[in-house]
Amino acid sequence: MPLFRYVAMEGSGRRIRGVIEAENKLKAISVLGERGLVVVNIEEERAFKKKSPFFSVSVAEIATFCRQLAIMISAGIRIKDALNVLSKQEVFSRRFRKVILDIVLDVEAGSTLADAFKKTGVFDNVLVSMLEAGEEGGVLDRTLNKAAEYYENTKRLQDEVKSAMAYPMFVLVFAVVIVLVISFYILPSLIRAFETSIPLSPTIGFLLKVNEFLGANWGWFIPVVAGVFAALFVLMKSRYGTYVKEYLSILFPPVRKLRHNMGLERFARTLGILVGSGVRVTEAVRMAARASDNPRIMEKAEEMVRMIEEGRTLRDTFAESKVFPQLVYEMIGTGEETGKVEEVMEKVADFYEDIVRNGVKQLVSLVEPLLIAGVGGFVAFLAYSIYTTVFQLQRSIGG
Repeated sequence: MPLFRYVAMEGSGRRIRGVIEAENKLKAISVLGERGLVVVNIEEERAFKKKSPFFSVSVAEIATFCRQLAIMISAGIRIKDALNVLSKQEVFSRRFRKVILDIVLDVEAGSTLADAFKKTGVFDNVLVSMLEAGEEGGVLDRTLNKAAEYYENTKRLQDEVKSAMAYPMFVLVFAVVIVLVISFYILPSLIRAFETSIPLSPTIGFLLKVNEFLGANWGWFIPVVAGVFAALFVLMKSRYGTYVKEYLSILFPPVRKLRHNMGLERFARTLGILVGSGVRVTEAVRMAARASDNPRIMEKAEEMVRMIEEGRTLRDTFAESKVFPQLVYEMIGTGEETGKVEEVMEKVADFYEDIVRNGVKQLVSLVEPLLIAGVGGFVAFLAYSIYTTVFQLQRSIGG
């Protein structure tokens, strides 16, 4: 028989939540009524599974939302009223405002805030678990402030990485455009202008054949290229993209080291924020491993959880996993001894954030000259090929 998740009121007015097994929804309501409960909300367990939207909301919107909701709750505004106000804020996108309205409807129907967030499918498990702990502990405003700080730190690091890579990407795109214009517009026009047949270099011959092919098949070639780029974008956003990026990073050691440090930073910050919010250590380790986006840490997550459940300390667990540097497990050992795991993990995350920031700068300083040299070399080779072709044309005309 199916399971139904319900929210009901006792005769004393106390609201309770639970799960009941019944043939259908009406039977479940009847059974609960016989127990003296008034059903406020009930739904089948399988229907409770969160949605899976194609595109997620931005980290910036989540951070702003958490911060503003925390301020309103701290000021004594009811959650439902606070959410209604936020659903009208122009600072959020129309799609995100629709998500907030869905949360309002679920809260009015009797769902907890954590359950309402989970149903949307927009928010990650880290935020949902923090909300569950905050609601149970009666410190929802403090939990939301911590969540806002977490997402603000994440957004700041992402912005710094994107900003550092902006110039190299501009140089690359600009160079590609120049090469395409020379190869598929200027060069064919130059060859046709002489209207003569001469032996062409392999490079020029290849470019002319490609130009003819694209001219004859552009109607289906452009959609195919767009589809390939769209497929690659979706793949890189999926969990399989994590393994693809990890494999590609192996080919370039500086990138591999940078990605590993980024994973350690995300793991430490997520673990600290979850433990500080009252989430169980085992669940915190699982979610921190997923948030790290590091395949090695994710593969070791269940083994680490098993060791913790057997009574091992976090320090010993991290040390025996063989995926964390000595600094990390020694620091978390200090946090366990002093009862300040959250603060210690925050300091570890800040340390690795600085390493990532410096690593990005070093990588950019390495990539820029290599990129310029590579593009310059290709343009020089193309110019030489054009020059030899023009020289042969002049000789043929002179002859």
